[in-house]
Amino acid sequence: MPRVELRGRELWVLIPEDIASALALDEGNAVSFEMLDKELAGIRKSHAVEGDELTVLKKLNDIKFAERTKEKVRSVLVDEEQRLLGKLVKKGAVQFYEGGKYKDRGVYSISKDYYTFLTTGKKPTGNIIEKVFGQRKYLVTESKERAREVMLQLDKEVKEGNVVSVMGFNKKIYITTKEVLDSVGSKVVAALEGGEMGIDKITEMCGDEGELIRTVLEVLRESGDVIEKRDGVYALA
Repeated sequence: MPRVELRGRELWVLIPEDIASALALDEGNAVSFEMLDKELAGIRKSHAVEGDELTVLKKLNDIKFAERTKEKVRSVLVDEEQRLLGKLVKKGAVQFYEGGKYKDRGVYSISKDYYTFLTTGKKPTGNIIEKVFGQRKYLVTESKERAREVMLQLDKEVKEGNVVSVMGFNKKIYITTKEVLDSVGSKVVAALEGGEMGIDKITEMCGDEGELIRTVLEVLRESGDVIEKRDGVYALA
């Protein structure tokens, strides 16, 4: 059960591990409390960004994806903005991606939900897909048990066609949302209109995480929209 402690002149609410786990809370996450009646409140994980954090996101977005290295970002942000960047990483608004062609240096990536907020002003909202997948809205696993667990949790979304799952030739299971497939898939198809291409080049052209691109390619391959001509090289069907 949550309990309240007095620390200095502030009251702190200590949240039990099972509740923190259910809400996918990490240290640094913001939460809000909603009054359900005069003696009862509910807790909600907050995904909102504050004004200064939005400024940091905008500055980050102004840097080309391939150039968002720690050194480059450090040269653009002042000390306080670098602290806010750390908070945005804790919130899941920003990730430091070290996969694919960026494995030797890494680049900062703005999560899809927060990028939408940045470009449209529409605030991200929590839902069952976000609770299961996190900010990325896709999952890659070699465990059939884990995949089955996720699909059961998302049963309603699966039945409505909002979540898709395929198994690749490498026996990995790729799960993502129709929203991600529509947005990222269109970029993948556009890239492949120029001819067959390796996954690293597709990833570079699309500006997304390599694992996400692989997930989308596997779903498109399963649906017959693309073909894998040889290992890691794809073309439109």
